[in-house]
Amino acid sequence: MKLFTAVALTVASLACAPSAFADPLDACVDLGSSHEVRRASGRLAVIKDDDRYYRVSVINGCSDLSNTTRLSVSTEKQAGRLCPSGSTLTTVRDSCDIAAVEKINEGTYKQYTRRR
Repeated sequence: MKLFTAVALTVASLACAPSAFADPLDACVDLGSSHEVRRASGRLAVIKDDDRYYRVSVINGCSDLSNTTRLSVSTEKQAGRLCPSGSTLTTVRDSCDIAAVEKINEGTYKQYTRRR
């Protein structure tokens, strides 16, 4: 019975952890004109670009990320460009360096957008 409980808890924790199935972005991508950037928490944002989805985390948090409704992504001042390093997440009042970019699936994207 203890083994069953341990296995059940492990499976449940994986199902609740959206980050478990993310792959790091390995090359820059140019986002389409209809891409959407949405906040997921005070340290995370998610991006939908047609049928591609990304999660970005910022370095040391981003003071305005929890409150803003307008977000954009750029790399070296090129709007809509997302790279594994050197990209920036811009809010209404702040610019935040992106620490990591991961490719996620649609289900994970939806989990983050439902949390709000």
